[in-house]
Amino acid sequence: MVNHITWKNISNLVSNGSYKEALSHYAQAHSTSIHPNKFTFPFLLKSCKELKSIPQTQQIHTHIIKFGFMSNKYAATALIDAYVKLQLFGDALKVFDEIPNPTLPSFNAVIAGFSRHGRCEESVRSFRLLAYEGLPPNSVTIASLLPACRMVEQGLQLHGLSIKMGHHSDCYVATALITMYANCSELGLARKVFELIDEKKIQSYNAVVSGFLRNGEDYMALNLIRKMCISLNKKPNPTTLLSVLSVCSNLSACSLGKQVHCYLLRSDMNHDVKLGTALVDMYSKSGIVKWAYRVFMSMENRNLVTWNAMISGFLVHGHLNIALELIHKLKIEGMKPDTVALNLMIIGLSQQGKIAEAFASFKEMQSDGMVRPSLESVTSLLHSCSYALDLRQGKEIYAHVVRTRKDFDDVVFQTTMIHLCMRCGDCSYARRVFDMYGKKSTDPTIWNALISGYGRNGENELALQLFNEMLELNVKPNSATFLSVLSICGHSGQVKKGCDIFEKMSSTYDINPTAEHFGCMVDLLARAGKLFEARDLARKLDNPPSSVYYSLLGACECYSNAEIGEEMAERLCKLDPSSPTPLVSLSNIYAGENRWNDVERLRKMMANRGLYKVPGYSWMDEKAELQIT
Repeated sequence: MVNHITWKNISNLVSNGSYKEALSHYAQAHSTSIHPNKFTFPFLLKSCKELKSIPQTQQIHTHIIKFGFMSNKYAATALIDAYVKLQLFGDALKVFDEIPNPTLPSFNAVIAGFSRHGRCEESVRSFRLLAYEGLPPNSVTIASLLPACRMVEQGLQLHGLSIKMGHHSDCYVATALITMYANCSELGLARKVFELIDEKKIQSYNAVVSGFLRNGEDYMALNLIRKMCISLNKKPNPTTLLSVLSVCSNLSACSLGKQVHCYLLRSDMNHDVKLGTALVDMYSKSGIVKWAYRVFMSMENRNLVTWNAMISGFLVHGHLNIALELIHKLKIEGMKPDTVALNLMIIGLSQQGKIAEAFASFKEMQSDGMVRPSLESVTSLLHSCSYALDLRQGKEIYAHVVRTRKDFDDVVFQTTMIHLCMRCGDCSYARRVFDMYGKKSTDPTIWNALISGYGRNGENELALQLFNEMLELNVKPNSATFLSVLSICGHSGQVKKGCDIFEKMSSTYDINPTAEHFGCMVDLLARAGKLFEARDLARKLDNPPSSVYYSLLGACECYSNAEIGEEMAERLCKLDPSSPTPLVSLSNIYAGENRWNDVERLRKMMANRGLYKVPGYSWMDEKAELQIT
């Protein structure tokens, strides 16, 4: 009788979620030599599994062997399930192989465990062993195996098997089929399976909704949620509400998100950590950071995902100091920032131009073997080095990534490194990076970085050679490519080549020239002294940028053309009445033609308007001291 009461107490404790107490109760019973029965160990193993305790699971394993329950199907199946959920797959298979006559539940535990953790091949292999044992699969087997299907063809075979064996109408099988088809982007088949379910449950609705969301069909997901609320006449569960909040985040539908928030405040789900985190994320993505922070502060329990969502929200909206304070509070509460939080901090610091702090955080992540900087955060650091013209630190970061990461050939990362080198004037290093990793890329972005970099550094011939090489390798140029090449032609005086390239933009590559391209052509013609052609081209533009007029005005000053200079100065004064530059340039043109009366007239005009020429200056960094001249 005492024995029965003891094991009954353990089952009650586990059912109530008191896992540590259940294991403690077992330890006391074991110390008084009370022997367990065959139903004791499944409850104990569930406790170990929920507590994620490997040592206690292994200890229970030894007790199962000691008391002779290894041949018991309940104990063995529970042990396999515990090892699989703790991701000790070798131990799980060893236990499975030691079972004299494995049962279908044992097979299901192995199949489900492998499938749940993405080990698809092992899951399928275990399923095939069923035939050798003469065990027909049941609905649990099929529902467990469906997540392992990587291709829709495999899913279709299992779908056919479920129909053949009469399991297709089972709610769990149908839900697993919906999820599988959605994962394979077959939303039509997923919807068809859903419509054939006689008694639709909330789990089936949730499966279709999450499938729509994963495939970017937010409006379809929202419509289905509305139908569910009408059809089932039941309150939505946490999974449904998470889907609704995900839709609100994706569509920035803050008004609907607020309704969900109000519903949660009235319901017993108000303290759910996942829902609270989803609310923080929704408000942050909708731009209402104040409300996101209110929800965050009102949450009794927060996990790392919650903290990351709030930190990310502040960083995205430019509140760097508050984000850094949150990371500090995270450490105070005894939680160590994970990779996501630290990467967010590096990106935020880099975007705010706080390069020293960003680099210090990067060094901190390097020193911690468990935390690895993301490629995005490292790329953001390189951007900061580019703005600060800090090539030395940029090379350090680049070398670290090449040594430690397999994805170092990422186009964005390599392009950023080339841009840094070119801004710092190291064309040879930029070319080395390009020749090693960029030359084989068909993405024009990395080619553009080197072409425009050559142009900025005065290597016009190398830039045009690279452009020709790009075309020979059938890398299709984009709008930015032509913008760089036309600018290079203008600065190198190659008018005919520039005109040919401009004509081929639309005729050969089907790219419509923008105002920036026309501005480059105006600049090209103006620099070559073709001022009237440049003016005629500028007049064809609708609302051209002021840079077009400034380019022509500068050329008029160079070639001493007062007629066009007066027109350009007049247009610029209308665009920006507070700028003295147009009148100063026009005054210089008059001075070059000895029109001193006009020079005096312009000076009086500037004085009457309160416009003064800003003195020029230059700066250089010499021995870490700023020298201004």
